[in-house]
Amino acid sequence: MHHRSRGRPAGQPGQAPTLQPDEIRRLLRVAKSRPRLASRAEIALFLSLYLGLRAKEITSLRWGDVFDKEDRLSNVLRLKAAYTKGSKTRDIFLTAPRLRQALVDYGQSYSAWRQPDSPLLKSQHGQALRTGSMVRFIKQLYLEAGLPEASSHTGRRTFITALAERGIDLKSIAVLAGHSNIRTTALYVDASPAKLSRILADVSW
Repeated sequence: MHHRSRGRPAGQPGQAPTLQPDEIRRLLRVAKSRPRLASRAEIALFLSLYLGLRAKEITSLRWGDVFDKEDRLSNVLRLKAAYTKGSKTRDIFLTAPRLRQALVDYGQSYSAWRQPDSPLLKSQHGQALRTGSMVRFIKQLYLEAGLPEASSHTGRRTFITALAERGIDLKSIAVLAGHSNIRTTALYVDASPAKLSRILADVSW
């Protein structure tokens, strides 16, 4: 596997690699089969891959951010300013069917934790997770899946790159990713080999 150059702009060798669909499936299978903390592992990866959340944003989430007062899954996740890197609120639509089902299943499994101000994801001792702990936890999942070059930022890069390769405009992607500058978003997707390959494949005169 050659992750070093995939989905990475030229001149940016230190950035996290992006994942291919088969790698994502393998990663999720590994998370689901863990003897401990399987549900937490799945949700952490889903929030990273389906919403592009940073480790800090994932650990900051509370039950009340995801479920309403009637314990129903919300349609919109509002990331509070204290959660985000740029200290700006951000609304994210929880519309992906697989993500919604995963969150519903998680909520049913951990109903005893479902207090509005309680962390959505806790440690194995029932405590709130620190960002560093989440970074290490996600890194361990990638190692178990045979993806040693991946990091906690890989899910976010994969999310952003996938949107760009589907033809979504950079302004919309920047909003979804919480980037205040569209040039930051461009760094994630410029010179994506898969995208450039498809562009040339479609050339016809």
